[in-house]
Amino acid sequence: MGGFVDRFAPRWALRREVARAQLDLLRERRAERNASAPYAPVGGGRRSREFYRNSRDPHGTISGARQPLAYIARDMLRNNPRVTRANNLFAGYVVGSGIRPVVEMVSEEDKGDKSRIEGLIEDHLLTTAIDADGHSTLFGMQNLALKTIPLSGEVLLRYRQRRTSDGLPLPFQIQCLETDYIAHTKHTLGSPQGRRIENGIEYGPTGAPEAYHLYANHPGSQYGTGDIRRVMAENIAHAFLVDRPGQRRGVSWYAPVMAELHDLHKFMQGTLKRQEVAAMFAGILKRTGDDDAGDDLKEALLEIEAGGIAEIQGSDELEFTEPPSAQSAEPIVKIIDRVIASGLMLTYEGFSGDYSQVNYTSGRMGRMDQDPMIQFWQNELAIARLMGPVTRWFKEALYFKTFIEPDKYRLRWTAPRRPVVDPTKDYPALIRKIRGGLATRADVIREMGQDPERIWNEWSGWAARDDEAGLVFDSDPRRVSLSGVAQAKAASANAVDETLTDEDETDD
Repeated sequence: MGGFVDRFAPRWALRREVARAQLDLLRERRAERNASAPYAPVGGGRRSREFYRNSRDPHGTISGARQPLAYIARDMLRNNPRVTRANNLFAGYVVGSGIRPVVEMVSEEDKGDKSRIEGLIEDHLLTTAIDADGHSTLFGMQNLALKTIPLSGEVLLRYRQRRTSDGLPLPFQIQCLETDYIAHTKHTLGSPQGRRIENGIEYGPTGAPEAYHLYANHPGSQYGTGDIRRVMAENIAHAFLVDRPGQRRGVSWYAPVMAELHDLHKFMQGTLKRQEVAAMFAGILKRTGDDDAGDDLKEALLEIEAGGIAEIQGSDELEFTEPPSAQSAEPIVKIIDRVIASGLMLTYEGFSGDYSQVNYTSGRMGRMDQDPMIQFWQNELAIARLMGPVTRWFKEALYFKTFIEPDKYRLRWTAPRRPVVDPTKDYPALIRKIRGGLATRADVIREMGQDPERIWNEWSGWAARDDEAGLVFDSDPRRVSLSGVAQAKAASANAVDETLTDEDETDD
């Protein structure tokens, strides 16, 4: 019967199939509502229809929205001052003055090579020789990467091998790239070996990236994209924040608050325009006499300037207006700024620059909320995802240059300590922490973003020179601490005894 109807009455058959599909969907939704009735967002009714349900995997959810969100975020960086500040805060909090490499030798016998390794770090990583574009040191590239990740959701560092004839301290450079370089339209189905290409990234049987298919030029370049080149994954550092298990690409951090940022920017522009119009609108002239001097009066009014007085007829009246104030906008702006700051995982005070209501306690509580997240970004994004591959590239190039085995030393990446809220309170707390046995001096020095061994070497060297020259400074803890005072007293007593002994021998 169904085939007969389809053949001789296709329109009626189509309407019947649509009605059946709608009926099945209605029955399915009714069953879902009955099963999920205890939960309001999915229990049916008008309010439950406001929630969007997406059952796609992380990759499918991100793939269509990732690039448009990045384009919008970049446009906001150019035109929205709030995005400019937030992006600089991300890089400043995570990278600061730079995440510094610290050399630790595995064996005491190899300590002679440490100065040579540190010298090449200074000559190559900490100069513009490391940048394939020739603009930044490694610290500058860290800062650039941490400005790119919040906007685009991800960033690439590409290893570029160089010839010894190029004259670099080490034969490699690093290129910082936006992920627009990935040929996202390149896809292949899974091969019998379990390999596949999704959005320009080639995955192996284990699901780990094995290669990246990159354009020779940026897709937005006036010269075109150029050829697509297959780059091995070992030569790429791909950093992004993972929010869901199985996620393989990053998404802009501004996505949850883009609407609020845009609406608030328009609101502020409208408020400024209202004040501008109000400032230009001086008053209303009411004409009650004859109109003989109308042209002269009009010319006089057009020439009114700030602080000027116009002459009008005695029978005319000029009523000055009271322009609306922008103070009523401040509470609204603060509320929306707090929402945006929380969506970006920043404190309101840091995001807005408004510290008028902050004291030591509230400032410290804000830091306690934010510092763990910043440390996570430092360890997960900057150190593990970006500097981890850089460590491998550096060790390979160093071995090629000096034949120092990679397993003879470690590179520990030390992030700078964020400025303390109140040094008069925080530094004494660190001293008590050391004296209480809760941490060593090396632990505290690392927390401050410094190399303990370097500080010890410098301090002991200066202390030895001071002792040799007989100089005493109150900055020397050996002189001002309790143990130092006791030693000084003992040394003084010994000096007195020796003097008396010398005098007795002279009398004899």
